[in-house]
Amino acid sequence: MSVPQPTAINVHHLLNMQTHRSQRRLAFMIGAIVCFISLLSIPFARVQLPEMQAYQPIIFSTVICFELLTAYVLLSQFRVTRSPAVLVLFAGYLFSAGMTSMYLMTFPRIFTDTGLFHAGTQTAPWLYLPWHLGFALAILLYTYIDKKYKHVQLTKRQAKLLERSTLLFVAALIAGLTFAATSLHDSLPVLLHQGKLTPLFLYGLGWPIVGISLAALIWFFIRTRGSTVTHSWLCVALLASLLDVTIVLCGGGRFSIGWYVAKWNSFVCANIVLGGMIYEFTKMYVGMTVLYRQVTESESRYKELWTESQLAERKIAEQNDIIGQMLQTSQEAIVMCDQSGSVVFANQRFGKFFGRPLTEGDRIIEYCMGMKGAAGPLSALIELYLTQNKPTFRERITYVTSSRETRHYECYASPITDETSGELRGHLLSFRDRTDEERIDEMKNEFVSIISHEIRTPLTSILGFVEILSARDVGEDRRTRYIATIYKEATRLSNLINDFLDLQRMASGRQEFHFKSLDAVLLLREIVEQWQGKDNHETLLHAEAAPIWVKGDEDKLKQVFHNLLSNAIKYSPGATRVDIYVETDNGTVLIKVQDYGLGIPPEALDKLFTRFYRVDNSDRRQIGGTGLGLSIVKEIIETHHGTIIIDTSLGKGSIFIVQLVEHAPVEI
Repeated sequence: MSVPQPTAINVHHLLNMQTHRSQRRLAFMIGAIVCFISLLSIPFARVQLPEMQAYQPIIFSTVICFELLTAYVLLSQFRVTRSPAVLVLFAGYLFSAGMTSMYLMTFPRIFTDTGLFHAGTQTAPWLYLPWHLGFALAILLYTYIDKKYKHVQLTKRQAKLLERSTLLFVAALIAGLTFAATSLHDSLPVLLHQGKLTPLFLYGLGWPIVGISLAALIWFFIRTRGSTVTHSWLCVALLASLLDVTIVLCGGGRFSIGWYVAKWNSFVCANIVLGGMIYEFTKMYVGMTVLYRQVTESESRYKELWTESQLAERKIAEQNDIIGQMLQTSQEAIVMCDQSGSVVFANQRFGKFFGRPLTEGDRIIEYCMGMKGAAGPLSALIELYLTQNKPTFRERITYVTSSRETRHYECYASPITDETSGELRGHLLSFRDRTDEERIDEMKNEFVSIISHEIRTPLTSILGFVEILSARDVGEDRRTRYIATIYKEATRLSNLINDFLDLQRMASGRQEFHFKSLDAVLLLREIVEQWQGKDNHETLLHAEAAPIWVKGDEDKLKQVFHNLLSNAIKYSPGATRVDIYVETDNGTVLIKVQDYGLGIPPEALDKLFTRFYRVDNSDRRQIGGTGLGLSIVKEIIETHHGTIIIDTSLGKGSIFIVQLVEHAPVEI
């Protein structure tokens, strides 16, 4: 790939937002605190503490989430800037997240006695070293590339190719290191003997990694001087990673004070940069808010100037044509009336807003018949205003069009007076379409309500049980129950996040589907077995013994029917049975999921597959959910060129019918 010519990058992104002195001071203080705690723990590093097996999964599950989120944010910044240096940072965090996952899965007595993938006692130490070395090397490489190619911007094609290559390289590197640490376990030198680090770990590998990390930190700081918020927090993250390895080298074996502090440093290393990026996002949002306020103030000032120009009409008659054109192109419907309310001028926006034009000589009161405000009919409000019984007003109104669509507007009314004598010359009314704002406010309120409940509930449970486990010495049975609850709530939270990501990928066209021939009967039988007995419901599959073939993505179709079964059980609290039927009809496969529960009101059917929509009645208030499941189901089924229909009876249950094209498998 040829190197593109350097071009000036003027894109405003996360890595070039300048930091203030107070922000650099905060980063320095956080780094000093991390360093102080780490150094303070060194004299006691070898003191053994009780084994807390849940400590690592709790810490590293958050570490993995934070690092993947940071990698995703960095990838989005690369797609904006197309800077090679940003892609290196993305690769570094993606590698760290992957290696953290492999380290956690191969650590003894977390998933199995020796770890997953047939790991041995030396697997985790051999993964620990390249994990921390890789992050330091990524920072060094980022610093070098940022210095040499600071003003280079890749073409879109080059950026896409490099992004895919980086993903494949990082995945292959993680897989290769994991394979070497597990399959070649017996051939690798011993790094950990009877819980103690060997000289090879200490002097052959560990301290050199500390030296490389220290060199990376010094060079990175000299090169960047913490000039941006992201660079400042990257310094803190690299310091935490360096201290992590240092404390491990000084801390003796596992489950010592040094070992626990080192894992905490891994947590700090993972979340500190993400915190800085969230801060920068907030700063950008504040800047946009200020800009919006300035625009709003400018718009208000413009209206004032426009009104004044009408009052001086006799002095600036030669500019009437220009002003008329400005009014015609306005996004608002604007009308000028005389003192009695007869139209002197009205722009063409009235026809687009209300489906009928407003022409010179029409009565504005008669035109506004049918428009309703919060205080009553708009026509009555305008009549009071014209007779000077009501002051200048600003009213929100609704209007039902001929196609029975409800639209929302905001009406402003103000008098036009002579600048010199103060004599009333007429009135100015403007109508602003705020239908989209109403819909956005409604969606926002519903979104905030759902998310505040659906995210806060599992987080509260997780934090509560983690606090109990970390602060109290509980029995093994209770510990097991608490950890199971934490896992359940974390899974619930993960599913919610996955639902959002699935919708986002589907909306942007980035969701990948892998179609193949599938036996619908076999697929549903596997799903039914997983739901059997859930919430005291018996799930019955009614299908012929012979296979019924469809062409689809196995994982996505499983997601569809898991969702439908979950809803069937959730919304039939008084029933004990769910039936699934698999049938064929003239080349169409019909899969019916029938429950005997609450049913769906007729007025809710049109909105049932809308994002965040949930049927609102007293029977369903205690049933959780985000209203995302059925919208995902509809997206997946339509991608499979299928349809989903509903047969429901309120109080008797519902039947969700999925129609897919029957597919004959190709014989090889």
